[in-house]
Amino acid sequence: MRSTRHIIVLQQQDGSKRWNTVCSLHAAVNRTSGSERLDGGAVQSPMQMDFDVRYSPEVAQIRLSTQSFRLIYNGAAFKIVAYDDYMEAHRSIRLTGVSYVAHDLV
Repeated sequence: MRSTRHIIVLQQQDGSKRWNTVCSLHAAVNRTSGSERLDGGAVQSPMQMDFDVRYSPEVAQIRLSTQSFRLIYNGAAFKIVAYDDYMEAHRSIRLTGVSYVAHDLV
């Protein structure tokens, strides 16, 4: 895994709309899909990407609560929808993120 891109992992505070920085990481990034849909009379184009990062205790806390985390890559926010620690080896983690559409960002 060649980690060449910078990402920031954020966690939402309990009962709040505030996001705190958990860590800043280097990741191998790959776009896995993209689509367009009509939502509220406007075309939305969410993008799905995989972010491969090294295992760390900060990243491990995402495992059981992906919905309370998001990441920032290239100025865009991504919901973390999947966490994959292949064979529980604790070496590299694949985080799958889906870009937010305008009404999802709060």
